[in-house]
Amino acid sequence: MSRITLGDVLAHRVQSLRGKDAVIVCLQESSLLTCLTMARRLRAWVYPLIYEPVYTPDAAHRLLGAYDQDGDFCPNPGSPTSEAEPETDAHEISEKQRTKALKSVRDRVAAYGMELNKHQLDGRHAILAADVLTSPLPIVVAQRFLADVSPRSLTAVVGNATAQAAQLVRLSAAQTEILDVLSGIAFDDNHYFEQPDAYSVAEKHTLTQHIATYWQ
Repeated sequence: MSRITLGDVLAHRVQSLRGKDAVIVCLQESSLLTCLTMARRLRAWVYPLIYEPVYTPDAAHRLLGAYDQDGDFCPNPGSPTSEAEPETDAHEISEKQRTKALKSVRDRVAAYGMELNKHQLDGRHAILAADVLTSPLPIVVAQRFLADVSPRSLTAVVGNATAQAAQLVRLSAAQTEILDVLSGIAFDDNHYFEQPDAYSVAEKHTLTQHIATYWQ
């Protein structure tokens, strides 16, 4: 299966929103092609959720959380602290990476060449979407993102998700569709697709910009 095929499948699951001014909130940039395919099928547009992950600098390389587009830090619920790494140390680690992380967020937002204003979702049907969720962190970032937004409705659709991520997805929207809950070891996102993306990163950015301009 490719991300385009998966996008068709996920779009079919929320076919009732076709042509109803929906916005697909892409939970992670690796899912962009899936979301663009959904947007084409649903006559919707895509809002990329941009954030920068923060890891511990040691060999364990644990995911502590992420800085979002508003400059807020979102802790990763899948990364419990320990005696060796108390909560205060985790805070210090994230603060040390703050400046670099926020610059990365700004650069990635600029790469789309379009305005990303969360209040564009006010009064519209919002669809949280991803192809593979191996961490609950994207949902945590999305929850923070939506805290001061007023969508008309909120739906979540995911191809594959770990049990922890799936549980959080189900708590995050009125209607949810998860095709498969992963068991055992979670691999890199690309592991779950037989075919590579048909477009480059720059081409996906351009498509995101054009589809937003067209349907808005």
